[in-house]
Amino acid sequence: MNTVWYDYGKIESRNGTAVALGNFDGLHKGHMKLLTALMDLSQDNGLHSVAYTFDKHPINVIKGDNTLKLIADNEYKQELLAGCHLDTLFFDSFEAVCDLSPEAFVRDILVGKLNMKIAVVGLHNHYGKDSEGDVKLLRELGQKYGFLVHMIKPLYFGDFLCSSTKIRALIENGDVEKAAELLGRPFKIRNTVVQDKMLGRTLGYPTANMIPAAGQLIPKFGVYGTTTYVDGVPYKSITNVGDSPTVGDGAIRVETYIIGFDKDVYNEKLEVEFLYNIREQRAFSNLDELQAQLKEDEKARLARD
Repeated sequence: MNTVWYDYGKIESRNGTAVALGNFDGLHKGHMKLLTALMDLSQDNGLHSVAYTFDKHPINVIKGDNTLKLIADNEYKQELLAGCHLDTLFFDSFEAVCDLSPEAFVRDILVGKLNMKIAVVGLHNHYGKDSEGDVKLLRELGQKYGFLVHMIKPLYFGDFLCSSTKIRALIENGDVEKAAELLGRPFKIRNTVVQDKMLGRTLGYPTANMIPAAGQLIPKFGVYGTTTYVDGVPYKSITNVGDSPTVGDGAIRVETYIIGFDKDVYNEKLEVEFLYNIREQRAFSNLDELQAQLKEDEKARLARD
């Protein structure tokens, strides 16, 4: 997969493209349904496949940085999309196109710059200034400018609509298991380990601590059963997300105890997959109570697998 930022000239578009439009935050099962259709249509019609997205989520441009916490940052999004065997992942500047009318966006960017012959979109896809464009208009523009529109119906899991909005809400409510069902894999946080107070060592539970970035989505405060990857190797772990009310300074941390692991990982980037919630965050009267609870948390993690 070729990843291109901003430069339309780096897309192989001479023979035409099939373009999937979306933010693709989290690359959930609904997105995968859309991208599978994109790949089939591009191959059947001899077209170059393009996933068209933005460098910044539109909400964070319109309402301010970090207004919307992201399931996956651009680096992780690239890794996920690389597994889809697309020809090109294209990041456009939202600021550069946000004031274009729906027709101007389609005519000047999708057709004029990308030579789009097939558009692949979800039912609720919107585009152009103030998100005024919809699928109905896109089909009308297709007749005018010579492209086909393939619309993907929404994907449901029971009563749950598979959407980034729903997944984000599940994670923020601590239901990482249901979020994983819609994502097709566990929700993951990846960040660099910082040297902290090292209090966990005195309790027999040394933790790898990460400070979430301002725009990073984190689960509801609490303790979770997790899998932590160190240099690509998975380890069972328990992770506390919160502000450490017993001994903390109020700063939000992601603190992970990696079971059976005793190496120094300061300044290394770890990946923590959230599997299920063990308990909510709570304050303890003293460190002995905290240590006893950590033992119970570890038992709960080991008993689950």
